[in-house]
Parts: sequence; C-alpha cells; structure tokens
Amino acid sequence: MNKKWLFPFFITIFVCVFVYNYFEAVCYGEPKRNKLLPINIAGIELEVELAVTPEEHILGLMYRDKLEDNGGMLFVFPKEEILSFWMKETRIPLSIAFIKANGQIIQIESMKPYSLDAHVSRETVKYALEMKECWFKMHNIKEGDTVKILLAPSEKER
Repeated sequence: MNKKWLFPFFITIFVCVFVYNYFEAVCYGEPKRNKLLPINIAGIELEVELAVTPEEHILGLMYRDKLEDNGGMLFVFPKEEILSFWMKETRIPLSIAFIKANGQIIQIESMKPYSLDAHVSRETVKYALEMKECWFKMHNIKEGDTVKILLAPSEKER
C-alpha cells in the first residue's frame, strides 16, 4: 500500500469503528444518560433525566431495557404547546404526565412498548414527564397535582 494512503486509511477505520460503537451502544446497549434534575411531585422528591434539545426529545427513553423504580425523563419545551408522544423503539411500558408551565399536571396516560399510537396533550403544556408504567397511580399522583421543577436559568430560556 502506498504510504500517502496510510493516514486517510487509518482515519477512515477510526471513524467507522467510532460510528459503529456509538450506534451499537444507542440501539443495543445501555444508552448514555442525560443530565439529572431534582423535581418534587406532591411531596415526593425525585431525580429525573432531562431532555431539552430536539435530539434529546427524539431519543427520549428509546432503546432502554430498564428504568429505575423512581427513574424517569422530563421533557422541557421552549413554550407551552400541544405535545404528542409515541413509543416507537421504546421497550419499557411508561406513563406520561403532561404538565403546564405552572407545574400543574393536566393529563396522565399509559403508553405501551413499541406502540405507534399518539399520546397527545389535551391542551398546551410546557413539560412532559415519563415514568415507569403505573408510577403515578402507585404514588397516588393525579391530574391537578403540582410538580415543582427547579430548572437552571439556561434551561428556562430554551
């Protein structure tokens, strides 16, 4: 092999290995965890993963094989809007709470793994919180309850 091709050859190999390992980890392994955020739901203190960027919104809890008993993901949007979620490529059953900017839960729904059914908020909301299926029911959390979300100023502006 000509020496002038050695460097590009090794760079190509490196990039291929990196891309393969990244997609294998996301699709088949244990995905990277997002930043954790403390929240309080009706007096229950939790730390949930935070999804703020469009990429984090799209990936959500897909490709996960498990979720801790009090684990979940809080989706934060720039402004209140009608939100829609589905469970494509999501392996674990979840419940979702749609939450107004003031922290009030206005809707809770169960979501089945791999389902393409749309779960749409009945009104505009700023947040959606996904937890293990029946988590809200097991903790007697219902529509009208309040979630205290302590976001840093940079997340509030997004």
